[in-house]
Amino acid sequence: MKKISLEETKDALLRSGYLLEHRIEDLLRQKAYYVEANEAYPDPESGKSRELDIYAIGALKAGPEERDYIFPVLLVECVNNPQPIAFLTKDPMVPFLHCEDIRVAGLPAKMPGERGNVSWDALPSYLAMDKYHHYCKGRVATQFCSFVEKKRQQNVSEWMATHEDSHFDSFHKLASAVDHFSTEHFENWRFGGQESVNVEFFYPVLIVQGDLIDVRHGRKSLRVRPTNHIQYRMSMVTSGRKQKIHQIDVVTEQYFPRYLKLIDEEIAKTARLLRRRHAAVRNAIDKIVRNAKRFRTPAKIRTAMEP
Repeated sequence: MKKISLEETKDALLRSGYLLEHRIEDLLRQKAYYVEANEAYPDPESGKSRELDIYAIGALKAGPEERDYIFPVLLVECVNNPQPIAFLTKDPMVPFLHCEDIRVAGLPAKMPGERGNVSWDALPSYLAMDKYHHYCKGRVATQFCSFVEKKRQQNVSEWMATHEDSHFDSFHKLASAVDHFSTEHFENWRFGGQESVNVEFFYPVLIVQGDLIDVRHGRKSLRVRPTNHIQYRMSMVTSGRKQKIHQIDVVTEQYFPRYLKLIDEEIAKTARLLRRRHAAVRNAIDKIVRNAKRFRTPAKIRTAMEP
């Protein structure tokens, strides 16, 4: 059996994306995120353990109390794509409704609506995050493909668009990870004394080392151009046959520092709004806690706390 050489080992690692993952991990640590690489979580269908490339969490003060914080949570998959990944993008019909796809977990994940205890608004809607969150701006994609080279004919290359299973698997992992970690945050809650602001905002992101292509369908032809950031909307049916939309950011490695700045701006704006409305936020927390304390099972407590 032939033994792999050191140079071949290096080339294989470069192609695999392992080094990309380590570079992203180092950058997140420099930006004061707490980072866990290869974070395990259960697959929602099989129950078997799966690994996410990177789990990273930051923190920002969001109220007058000592422990009032909100937390941006980045769930990251890294891909070294030798061929471009192309996304067919379009202008969304109702971009403000994408506010409903901002995933949050914790206290308060919702606020009393106009009818008080009878109705509740999800926290992103209450804060009107559609005015400043990037999910509610720009074009979105629901289709993607990559490319493989077919057999050469007379030394001429012919390329075929295809749906890479590895890319679909990465999106599926990100969507499943969001569901798992948001549910876990609710179900692991243990009520103590006075509860504080403690909300996690989830950002699933696929980071690619190769090229991203934005494909736009014109009246007579396709317009194709390179890009650094795509918003991909993925429809996923859970085991309970409930359809759920996950919005996933796809960014190049070069763009990722700017992406982090975008998140910082959104989280800072959210923290300012929560601080300004602290009395209403405090009232919401107290109402949610009183209701949730009536239950004993994690699932029922989660139902009482989530939007």
